[in-house]
Amino acid sequence: MKLRPLYFLAIWVAAYYGRNPILAQNTFEIYIGSQQQEYAFNFVLDDDNNYVGIVLKRPSDTAMQKSYLYKISETGDTVSKLFSKPDTVLILRDIIIAAKSPVEYLVTGTGYQKDSSSVFWFSYFARLDANLNIIWEKIYQLHHVHDYSSIPFYPNLLKLNEGGFLHACYLEPRLKMFLFKLSDEGDSLAYRLYEGDSSGMVQDLTYNYDSTAYWLHTHFAHYDPIGPESQCITVDFNLQQTEVKYYPRWLGDHLAAKFHPDRNLIVGSRYRGVTYDPTAYIHYIMAYKLDTGFNVLDSCYITDPVPTTRTGSRALDFNTPNNIYMCGEDGAALSTYPISYNHIAIARMDQDLNLIFEKYIGGDANYASASVVASPDGGVLLTCTRYDYLTQYNERDVYVLKLDSSDFTVGNVECPTSNISDAIVYPNPGKDVINIRTSLRNTYFELYDIHGHLVIRKPINNLITPINSQHIDPGFYTWKIIDRKQVCETGKWIKKFN
Repeated sequence: MKLRPLYFLAIWVAAYYGRNPILAQNTFEIYIGSQQQEYAFNFVLDDDNNYVGIVLKRPSDTAMQKSYLYKISETGDTVSKLFSKPDTVLILRDIIIAAKSPVEYLVTGTGYQKDSSSVFWFSYFARLDANLNIIWEKIYQLHHVHDYSSIPFYPNLLKLNEGGFLHACYLEPRLKMFLFKLSDEGDSLAYRLYEGDSSGMVQDLTYNYDSTAYWLHTHFAHYDPIGPESQCITVDFNLQQTEVKYYPRWLGDHLAAKFHPDRNLIVGSRYRGVTYDPTAYIHYIMAYKLDTGFNVLDSCYITDPVPTTRTGSRALDFNTPNNIYMCGEDGAALSTYPISYNHIAIARMDQDLNLIFEKYIGGDANYASASVVASPDGGVLLTCTRYDYLTQYNERDVYVLKLDSSDFTVGNVECPTSNISDAIVYPNPGKDVINIRTSLRNTYFELYDIHGHLVIRKPINNLITPINSQHIDPGFYTWKIIDRKQVCETGKWIKKFN
């Protein structure tokens, strides 16, 4: 494992906005770079302010995946632990906090014995102490004897108020949904299998608004081809479905849900809408605020409409009412090794989902978002993978970024690897119109030709500013965003010849 020494401890300096002090925050950047194919999944924050999460590694496309847990302190110090068993493929997928004092974790995943072939999949559970040592571990086959070919996908965990845990997964290709209760010691307490219309891909697990039932946030359950794609199923404590609510139409998979202190539900996911052309779609990363009746109170789009978007295993998080974070891919890749570049968009919103900041990470490779974790200091931890088809041969690297809440920076680190910008200019290459998307206000966009001559200067006062570029010649240009004579962002733009 290679960890770049890119973290730093910010000095606690107070600046004042009115009467409220704003404190500098810890920020860091970690590049794992194990020379293997890497993927990141959920991370959580414990009461000791450590971030703990799952990273999968694979030496090659034909090799078996190996599961690691990474533990990162609030200053960026990192340790990892390999989870493996002899002659067993073990793939961790989800992690939650199992106890606070002392800190403990519960992880779940899937696997199979190498000598029995990959058709005999099992579900794996392990409870860990604060040092990632195993307290207990259990293996269950969550399907009937005639369904050995089923593979448990989309595992989710919920810590229960009355003790124990609820687990949900989706069995493919049987298209069945499995609910499973475990005790604090990992013993089986109850289960239920749902099939047909009652079965869907569970994206998240929560209690309902008054903790009198469980909510399964699903995709394609109780599905109507001309209706919403995502649903919220109420399940009583006996694991019986009692009610179905529907999310707004076109809210997609990889949905993350969390209750706001005002008892309204905040959800974030990929959003796919329709255009006037019935065969074309527009994609955003989308957040909704819903009341207990699932009426939309507020909403926020990030990214401009693009052909593809995607969110990771945890697209949204917050731990204070006015610091809501959401992230996803602006221009998601549809292949394992894409020959294209994209950005990850990350946004900070207030409790009414008004956009405070929006930043773009990337543009120099292909990025896939994994998870966001809101931090106690007001910042956010972002995990993602990066692949550059020009420099990496079938190898993705995991990056972990701890960003400051005030302006989404990673501080004064030496040689930062990540490319974080306040704006994106698209399409690039383009032709007749230049679009500038930025949360910066009261600034100017300036475009220069290869001789340094200013050819366009326009004010920016909105989130998206379209600029007519029909009158300029094809070729290479540079652009700047200027704020009171200070350059905020720069980049390159190409006008196509046809």
